[in-house]
Amino acid sequence: MIQILMSVFRGKNNLVRIIGLNLFFLLFAQSSFSQTSDEKKIMIDGEKAFSENNFTLAKDIYSQAVKLDEKNRNFWYNLAASELALGERENACEHFYKAYLLNDGEALNAIKENCPNFRNGSIMAVNDVDEKPKFIYKDKEYLLCEKGALSSKYVDYMAKELRNSKVLGKKAIGRKVYVLIGISKADSLNIEVLKVTGNQEDVSAVKDEVIAVFKNAASYISAKNKGVNVDLWEKWAIPLSF
Repeated sequence: MIQILMSVFRGKNNLVRIIGLNLFFLLFAQSSFSQTSDEKKIMIDGEKAFSENNFTLAKDIYSQAVKLDEKNRNFWYNLAASELALGERENACEHFYKAYLLNDGEALNAIKENCPNFRNGSIMAVNDVDEKPKFIYKDKEYLLCEKGALSSKYVDYMAKELRNSKVLGKKAIGRKVYVLIGISKADSLNIEVLKVTGNQEDVSAVKDEVIAVFKNAASYISAKNKGVNVDLWEKWAIPLSF
């Protein structure tokens, strides 16, 4: 039996970051990932420079930091905050977006507050578009989401397809799989498997099969605004229990 609980991704942050009057106050906190000694020193030096209003130095530090670890969302967020403090709004917005793509929910709030008409409005909230995203399952078209949440039909159909997978029936029993999805303006599904619990044997096979099921079981139609396809800010977190 497969249980699916859907929710809209909100994001969780490892830094205490207060936004007000376009000032970003960055306080050092332990990260959830394993940091090297170099990364820890960067965080300490960057926080110190920022707290002393030396935003140019903070920007330099975090510019080097993202080269060291381009997957570190805190580095991208803090680089953006430093650039915003220097009045470099366009660069800041792009780097907040980098943090957002690494699943930093607070970065999305920063974009909405400080980056009006980001990328000429090509990325929008699902509740603001003229036409919400859809999916096609067995030649029938349905709304993908209702009131911001994934539709019950989508949940039911995906659960059915996952149950029918022979690969998952053999290799995923007893596991929990955490998936994050979004719909791009290219009428395609963006999907990421964040975590697979249990022993590491067959994890890659489970990830590949889950992605294949979501992508192949349905086709997707992007949201539209004024007749033009747009990307959405929303991502939906999907915990699966096999």
